[in-house]
Amino acid sequence: MSEEAPTHTPDNPSEAAPLNQQLLVAFSHSNRAMLSRARARGLMPGQPKVLEHLASHDGCTQRDIARACVMDKSTVTSVLARMEEAGLVERMPKPGDKRAAAVFLTEHGRTATSQVLDLRAEVNAIGWAGLTDAERAQLADLLARVIENFSAAEDAGDA
Repeated sequence: MSEEAPTHTPDNPSEAAPLNQQLLVAFSHSNRAMLSRARARGLMPGQPKVLEHLASHDGCTQRDIARACVMDKSTVTSVLARMEEAGLVERMPKPGDKRAAAVFLTEHGRTATSQVLDLRAEVNAIGWAGLTDAERAQLADLLARVIENFSAAEDAGDA
């Protein structure tokens, strides 16, 4: 059974599906597309987004990863433990902060990250299909605003 979100019609835009439903359906499809590709390469859930983040933030802390990847601390801890066991990352004490550890990609992790970035491009191509460059830019801008709205509500304790 498909979980397609109803969309608005040009003659009655007030019949748009609830934003939450549309976001959930889009996320579900995107997440399944990414996870099926990542699993085929031996990666577990959570690992691709951590690798993506570390690609441009190598040496960041677990707290940084949790915030950027929208994961709770305990999930990050278990994902990183599995990644360390698989030889994808290594954690090292952060100079000047005995409680924090910096997370670094290993050589194997850099190879996996390169594959994940290729997978991301494949999944993005599916999502962007049929949209013009202007529509892509507009959607990206609108989603950034929606994300900011939710983040602000969460920070204010309204989420």
